[in-house]
Amino acid sequence: MTGQTRTTRSMLSRGLSILACFRPGDSELALSELARRADLPKPTAHRLIAELVDAGMLERGDRGLRLGLSLFTLGTRVPRQRMLSQLAHPHLKRMHDLTRQSAFLFLPNGLDPVMVGGVLGGRGAEPGTGAPAESEAAACAVAKLLRVHHARLATAGAGRVEWRGPRRAVREPSAEELARVAEQGFAIARCGAETVAIAAPVLDASDALIAALAVAGPRERTHPARMAAHLRAAGVGLSRALRSSAGPVAVP
Repeated sequence: MTGQTRTTRSMLSRGLSILACFRPGDSELALSELARRADLPKPTAHRLIAELVDAGMLERGDRGLRLGLSLFTLGTRVPRQRMLSQLAHPHLKRMHDLTRQSAFLFLPNGLDPVMVGGVLGGRGAEPGTGAPAESEAAACAVAKLLRVHHARLATAGAGRVEWRGPRRAVREPSAEELARVAEQGFAIARCGAETVAIAAPVLDASDALIAALAVAGPRERTHPARMAAHLRAAGVGLSRALRSSAGPVAVP
């Protein structure tokens, strides 16, 4: 990014670019890393971070900065995301009960998966929580789905965030991998040697991908074909629930 481009970015755009630096599996990030990812001078990043902390959008942790509770609270007020999360929860719980693995709900943010909820160890999970290897593997599996469905991505509650800073180096799936995902209707990804995730799409009435469901856990307890069948059934059930829902689900 050139110096001229930097100067034309608004302060709002710069602040959003700092929040967008957090990826699946990131719990805390150092100021220097936030500045690098957002492509901002450290003094500018420091000043914006201080304002975001004051607003509750960021919090200071033991090893750096983390996303704040105010940001999560604001996100839960998005009607479409709230409806998706509430309608998805019974399906996530059922997948967890059937597979004994963590179950996740993702929304598309362009080609970037955004985790908005899940069921881990029999309890509800806040977005971004859980075993890092499980959430990372699940996000990688969903990313493959997004690339296969890139021409038909529906707008779900997450909205779009333009990534201004450098992206983390991620190996792009090969054409053969994506062809396999398109043929099978589900995606498989691994994090290290021990964690495996399977993901399947949730389609809207026009067959556009509106969300994705994933399960992740230890490799020795993972049966891809069986878990994919559970995921596809849950995806169909959630799609039907979305089509039949007349409006936002009431918050309990």
